[in-house]
Amino acid sequence: MGHLLPKITGQFVGHYNAFKGSRAAYSSDKILIVRGISADNITLEEMGPKIDELESVFGGEIISIDSDTGKNFIEKIDTQLREAMDIESAPDTGGIKKMTENLESMGLKVETRLIKMKHATAFVATWKDKSGFGPLYVEITVSDNDA
Repeated sequence: MGHLLPKITGQFVGHYNAFKGSRAAYSSDKILIVRGISADNITLEEMGPKIDELESVFGGEIISIDSDTGKNFIEKIDTQLREAMDIESAPDTGGIKKMTENLESMGLKVETRLIKMKHATAFVATWKDKSGFGPLYVEITVSDNDA
């Protein structure tokens, strides 16, 4: 599975034309987090449909973050990160909602999706200034389903 996570993140970065400046924020055998900035001029209205396209790009299914599968994904990511880092705070499955609320309170439009694939699950997030000006920021967190 070592090649799977980079392949998925590469598809994501390519979908958003975010190769220039993209970087891994965290990388291990179990999880890969990549951030970037899209070179395309994606409007606020296009953000939702663009992120929804990832379902077919990845050959997966969009699932609710509040579902059992979604909660299990968040808990698994939390556990994997805690194994690798010294994190003092308690696990927080509401963290994604808080992140979204914080970004929106700063004047950003946010779109997130959780996509379950055959061998991996990905949480994808995009955000852009609500004025429509400036770039679209993108981030993907991918975890191997077998890890």
